[in-house]
Amino acid sequence: MIGCGKNVLIVEHDDHQRHVLSLMLENEGYRVHQMSEECPALEEMKRRRFDVVITAHHTPQINGSRLILLVRLVWPGLPTILLLDDDTNLPEMIEQGRAYGILRKPYVFRELLELMKTAIRSTSQHRSGTSKSLLLSL
Repeated sequence: MIGCGKNVLIVEHDDHQRHVLSLMLENEGYRVHQMSEECPALEEMKRRRFDVVITAHHTPQINGSRLILLVRLVWPGLPTILLLDDDTNLPEMIEQGRAYGILRKPYVFRELLELMKTAIRSTSQHRSGTSKSLLLSL
């Protein structure tokens, strides 16, 4: 299994999309925590350590791009993946190092898995001091 017990936080307001993504990631061995709104997600991040955060761009409270900015400020080494469901162009988030990666919906699940695996691996290496942070955009 790819996930090997790694903790993933999904922030997605669409119940169906959040549930389906959660089931697919759990099938790959990830421990998935789901939130429909950003503020409770930030509270959950204070309570437990996550290996990666996946957030939709359009969310009800502060939106995914602002959530990523807050995550970067409070947990600078935590990789975040932004899921876009429209033609929003957010290259500055990648350039400024806010989002580890951006995928447009509908995304290919295997691409998301590969992005997560690379993000987690690079973060683990960065924490151990063996490599610099990797910036990847799909």
